[in-house]
Amino acid sequence: MKFKEPDSHIHLIVRGLIMQGENIILCHLKGANYFFLPGGHIEDGESAETALLREFHEEMEGSEYKISSFIGACENLFLLKEDIWQHEMNIILKVNVPENIELKSKEDHLEFISVKKSDFKSQIVFPEKIKEGIVEWFENGKSFFKEIEK
Repeated sequence: MKFKEPDSHIHLIVRGLIMQGENIILCHLKGANYFFLPGGHIEDGESAETALLREFHEEMEGSEYKISSFIGACENLFLLKEDIWQHEMNIILKVNVPENIELKSKEDHLEFISVKKSDFKSQIVFPEKIKEGIVEWFENGKSFFKEIEK
């Protein structure tokens, strides 16, 4: 696979694997058939944990998020639109939320769904490398690093 050099810098992103008991909370754009882990960009001078909590506060109702551990990291390069590539580094943190709290979007274009941990593997989750890493983490408990394929 041949890539054109990205026109911009690497985006540093933090994402949360939100667990409610044996369920995982996934996010998607309304009408989309794929999902992603909630989160967003880390701003200059901000820690990954602070950025994730800020993003949750901006995107979701509720505030009982407990970041419990680092799960892994994933480098991703994808075609954003014709001839424009986006290069990002994703940090994934495990987040526990009490089971009695319903997570709702504050943004009209986003929805959150609850998926059984046992069904996670069958979901379309992007970036795919994050999904692969999380599946491995569920199986062996070891943090992961997934880099872009050369």
